[in-house]
Amino acid sequence: MALVIPLTLTGCNMTESARLKAALEKTKSERDDLRLRITVVTQTRDHLQEQVNELAQSRDQLQKQVDELTQSRDTAVAEARKSQEEIGKLAVQLQTEVKTVRELQDQQTQVLIAIAELQNKLKS
Repeated sequence: MALVIPLTLTGCNMTESARLKAALEKTKSERDDLRLRITVVTQTRDHLQEQVNELAQSRDQLQKQVDELTQSRDTAVAEARKSQEEIGKLAVQLQTEVKTVRELQDQQTQVLIAIAELQNKLKS
C-alpha cells in the first residue's frame, strides 16, 4: 500500500504535467496569434496614419487654394465696384457732353438760320 500511493501520486503528477504542458503550448500558440494580430493591426494603423497625413496635406493645399481664390474674388469684386462707379461717372459725363453737343447743334442751327437771313437781306 505504501508503494501504491507514491505511484498514484506520480501518475497524477504526470497527468498534471501533461495537462500543464498542453496548456503551455496552447498559451504559446495564443501568444503567437496575438503577436501576429498586433503586427497586422500595427501595419494597418501605420497605413491609416499615412492616409490621414496625405489627407491633411491635401486639405491644407485645398485650403490654400480656397484662400487664394477668395482673395482673387474679393479683388475682382472691388475692381468691379470701382469700374461700376467709373461707369456711373462716365455716364453722367456722357449725358453732360450730349447736352452740350445738342446745345451747340441748336446754336449752330440758329447761326445758320441767321446767316441765311443775312444772306437773304444782302441779296435783297
